[in-house]
Amino acid sequence: MQIRSYIQNAETALPEQFAKKNPFTGQILHSVDSCGPIEIVKAIQSAQKGFAEWKKSSLTDRIQLLQAFAAVLEAHQDEYAKLEALDQGLPFKFVKQYSIQSAIKTLNNVIQELYAYKPTENKVYSPMGVIAIICTWNLSLRVISERLFAALGAGNTVIVKVSSDSPVTAVILQKLIRQCKAPEGLIQVVTSNQAEVKNLLVTHPGIKAVSFVGQLQTAAEILKQTSAQSLAQFKKIQISSGSKNTAVALTEPNDEIFKLVTESFMIGQGQLGWNSSRLFILEKHEEAWKQKLQDYLGHLKPCESIDDETSLWTPCIKKESFETFAELNSLARADQARLLQAGYPLNESQKHCYLPVTFTQDMSNCSTLQQDQVLAPLFILSTVKYPFDVAKYSNVSYFGLAAHLYGVESKLDKVAESLEVGLVCKNKWSVQVDGPTPGIKQSAFGIQDYRVFGDFFANVKNLT
Repeated sequence: MQIRSYIQNAETALPEQFAKKNPFTGQILHSVDSCGPIEIVKAIQSAQKGFAEWKKSSLTDRIQLLQAFAAVLEAHQDEYAKLEALDQGLPFKFVKQYSIQSAIKTLNNVIQELYAYKPTENKVYSPMGVIAIICTWNLSLRVISERLFAALGAGNTVIVKVSSDSPVTAVILQKLIRQCKAPEGLIQVVTSNQAEVKNLLVTHPGIKAVSFVGQLQTAAEILKQTSAQSLAQFKKIQISSGSKNTAVALTEPNDEIFKLVTESFMIGQGQLGWNSSRLFILEKHEEAWKQKLQDYLGHLKPCESIDDETSLWTPCIKKESFETFAELNSLARADQARLLQAGYPLNESQKHCYLPVTFTQDMSNCSTLQQDQVLAPLFILSTVKYPFDVAKYSNVSYFGLAAHLYGVESKLDKVAESLEVGLVCKNKWSVQVDGPTPGIKQSAFGIQDYRVFGDFFANVKNLT
């Protein structure tokens, strides 16, 4: 598949290209045209022209367009889910439910907010202008939708930079734009692996706000760039980055609980912002959990395709994951940690796609593995004597996105109250909770307001 950026009125050719590989096989999946700085300037100009018209649109106009988007997404669920699942190395059914259908729910929530809006005499909301969304590959249509449709509902135009690790999401967005006959300049979709493109989107004065979701390193670079520009201009900025999600199991590992827990670790292999990264178990259940994990990992085989329902061992899609895994695996051994590892031998064709699923035990609480964001299947197994000990060891992480608690709900409440995270899920995985998670600590920065009529996507004027 040949993938190009969707920039209206851009006549400049896009000579640079990069290849997107199939995560399951390593073979070339797409040839992607990489947008450059000139195309970004053209996209901003087109978006500014589009904004001049769209900011005058009525709530009815906006509702009708968003309803058209919802109808197209609904009608093409399977098609879009297959495209995104293959790019991201994830199961088809998982992507359909938690990316495509979640995007539809988000869209319908935005429509309901527009229907429910009641103007008041003392508060006026007006559009911002051109909004830039820079997004991770993780279930990217879902994550983009959580920001895109609220921005449009508020009367803004949007430039979306799709992750180079999942460029096919640009194809899905282009299909939506064309089939819904969206107004010219309303949504520009950019595919690029050039650092200059991200830098220009962040610093260009024509961009009034930036919503970023992705790796901590990139988030830090964006903060540095916006700080350097602050004397000339301040931008609204919204960052969701970094996750070190805790899982807590207060029961023995019966089949139902074990399945729920392992899914939160295994699907995505530690690369998803929703993945669990550390599992706390009670001392009295330690041997049962270790035996269950060893048996599971010993029989684990790599997932072979998006339709393979026999295994949750999905591939790693980023080269950096392999480098991080090797380095931290060595540190874990040097720290004399005990390792529980997937024992199935990988063949040569799989070694560049899959990393061994590894649980370390008895790691120091100040170890690199405990503190840093790790985008690879290198997890921590920790034993505590009492449930109230979990917070003491979990809250030392720099991140505070979500926690997943499993067991009798009445016994989970005190643990939930003590954890420093933005979302606590009882007997479910946070990916099942629709909508963006307002994390705390290093997992969030800026105005974590995702409403149409809120502080981020709109200018708010109070009249007294």
